[in-house]
Amino acid sequence: MLIKRIVLALPLALGWTIYTAQPTPGNFLLGYAFSVVVLKATGLHGQSFHLRNLPRQLYALVTYVVYLAFEILGAGVQVARIIISPSLPIEHGVTRISTQDQKRDALVSAISAHGITITPGELVVEFADSEEDGVVMIVHSLNVSESGEKLRQEQEKRLKRIKGILGHD
Repeated sequence: MLIKRIVLALPLALGWTIYTAQPTPGNFLLGYAFSVVVLKATGLHGQSFHLRNLPRQLYALVTYVVYLAFEILGAGVQVARIIISPSLPIEHGVTRISTQDQKRDALVSAISAHGITITPGELVVEFADSEEDGVVMIVHSLNVSESGEKLRQEQEKRLKRIKGILGHD
């Protein structure tokens, strides 16, 4: 368990170093220390981490990041068009999106909610229990008629990618 936590902390420390834009050994060590503490505090022991799955999980991570970047860019352009052109209607409202989760993996639901929330014009405001869908996210959108159905269609793909990153497939 300890060895997996030590290995899992390396990419987190690298991410910290890149995010802070200070590529120094001291900053890397600080990020590494934070990573070990975060892994310990969250209780992640690397159960789904296996070196043989690492290339597949890294590929899933890269494809998810690229997918998310295109979603953010497209939604940003759409929100800018709404703001610039007052003639475009704003039909704000909420949509219920299934996380396809029966309370067994809150991490997948949280990452999915993050992916939706960082997309301009959409915000996950609450999680709720549903008899037929398990856990659902309540998502507020600037244009619910356009984004509501798109969110439902994209959610299955998003969840599959996230589960691939975490090694849950």
